[in-house]
Order: sequence, then C-alpha cells, then structure tokens
Amino acid sequence: MMFAALFLLATTMAICGVLGYLKGAKWAFFSLLILFLAVFLVEVKPDTIVSTLNGLYMGVMLTLKGGLGALASGDVEAAKALLEDIQKPFTDQNENMALLLIVFSAVGVGLILAAVMKSKPGAWGLIWGLLYGYLLSAAVLPLISSNPAASLPLPLLRPASSQPGTAATQSSGGVNQLFATLAEPQNVQVIAVGIGVFIVLLLLLTVRGGVKSGAKKKG
Repeated sequence: MMFAALFLLATTMAICGVLGYLKGAKWAFFSLLILFLAVFLVEVKPDTIVSTLNGLYMGVMLTLKGGLGALASGDVEAAKALLEDIQKPFTDQNENMALLLIVFSAVGVGLILAAVMKSKPGAWGLIWGLLYGYLLSAAVLPLISSNPAASLPLPLLRPASSQPGTAATQSSGGVNQLFATLAEPQNVQVIAVGIGVFIVLLLLLTVRGGVKSGAKKKG
C-alpha cells in the first residue's frame, strides 16, 4: 500500500504541477483555495456533510414521490410514510462516498475555472499546482483506504500520525524496519514530493523541447 500511495501521490502532484504551470498562478491559487475549503469541511465536519447530503436527497425524493402534495393537503401521515420508505444514500458503510463527492466537486469547480480564467504560465503556478496535488491526494487516499500509510499529514487540519506497530518492528530485521520507516506518512510525503517535482521538471523540459523544435521548423 505504501508504494501505491506513493505512486498516486507523486503522479497527482506531477499532473497538477504541470497543469498549474500551464494555466498560470492565478488559476492554480484560486483552485487550491477552493479545494482547501472543501477539504477543511471534510476534515472538520464530516458528519454534517453526510447528514446534509442525505437530507437533500430525501427532500428531492419526497418531492418526486408526491410528498409535498400530501403535506399541502394536510395528510402528514402519508408524507411521513413516504419519507420512511426513502433510504438514505449515505450510511455508515459508504459515508466516505459523500466526502469524496465534496472533494471531487471542488476539483470540478477548479476545472471549470481552468476553462474560464486566463493567466500566464509561470513558476508560481507550478508551486500552487504541486500543493494542489498533495492536498488532493491527502484528502482522497484516507477515504479510499484504511491503511495508515494512506493518511498523509495536513498542517492545521491533520497532524502527522505515527505508524502503528513500532514496538513489533524493533525486533524485526533491518529490511522490515526500513520499510516500516518509509511507510510513515511524513516520509511518504517527502519521497513523493521529490518524485513529483522530478516528473514535473521532466514533463516541462519535454514540452519546452517540443515547442523549440516546432519553432525551428517554422523558421
């Protein structure tokens, strides 16, 4: 799981870094701000999000099934019966889906802004994009996996947590201890940041080389 989380984190950071560089700092910053607000709500008020989405769904379904007509006619019992027949879409088994919906909605808003906002490519766009990729990975990975290696630290929102089973690893071989150390969230973060930056630079150099080659051919 550590390597899967590392790969997803590095890939996401690389893609978002390149996108941030190409779309510019203005778009990358506003998209990062929108995503941060969504992640803040997910981290701080997950129960409120689940309850709100369930309430919205049940309200829509009640309306579609004629519940408002029953209420308007004064038949409260009929409306109550209809409401009881409506199952909540998000329960304890799949409430993470509601949180993922909020995160990906923020991503969708950012993509819409990418088609609307215009700004020049630049290094700050790259930096904001890398941060965007890390924040997105740190928000999504714990929602799709219960493995501790997937829980990356988020300053101000989620402190770095120590990897469980430390006492057991002390009596293991050096290789197991090395992997246990690498699996710690803060170490996964550092490694992934380095890989993400490397991939971004490689992609940017490739794009730049392609642009120069095209310009030479035209000349």
